[in-house]
Amino acid sequence: MTKKPGLVYIFEGNGKGKTSAALGVVCRMLMLRKKVVWISWYKNSLWKLSEMGMSKKFKKDLEMYWMGDGFFLGNTKKVSIVNGNILHDIDTLEGHKKSAEKALLLAKEVLMKNEEGGGMGVDLLVLDEVIRAVSDGLLAVGDILSLIKSRGSTHMVLTGHKHIKELDEYADLVTYMKKIKHPYDKGILAVSGLDF
Repeated sequence: MTKKPGLVYIFEGNGKGKTSAALGVVCRMLMLRKKVVWISWYKNSLWKLSEMGMSKKFKKDLEMYWMGDGFFLGNTKKVSIVNGNILHDIDTLEGHKKSAEKALLLAKEVLMKNEEGGGMGVDLLVLDEVIRAVSDGLLAVGDILSLIKSRGSTHMVLTGHKHIKELDEYADLVTYMKKIKHPYDKGILAVSGLDF
């Protein structure tokens, strides 16, 4: 019997909530004892994010990979550390591209192992900020379309800021999060538990 193709959810836009929505889907999957792999394109293992502790709580069902070197801002070399997290550019364009390509290769390997029946049998693959990697020119949209097309029965969640129209045809759900108001506009920095 052929399995149904996995669904593709996209959470995008300039409003807060993209990663939070992805984490909500992850929580639902984990509570159903489903296998999840999370790959983050910009955040790295030095960031102090509360969700990083999830893989310790769900050892058998969750793998999380933090593949980035901070956000790419066009080689500005500005560094801003908020709550221990590097928020601005700390690498060259070439360095960011290498990090993005490593994350892409990992995502391909996860899906390939899944297709071959090896690995952990992933039910959900989250590609956090992969859309931003495309809009920043670190990856091509074709790279993401190839991933989506090779997903088999694995569900996928993609996040990022800018809308990439070419992905719409392959997505089952596209939610655009629009900022109306944000605490940062009043100088309030990210809050542990609410934002990270």
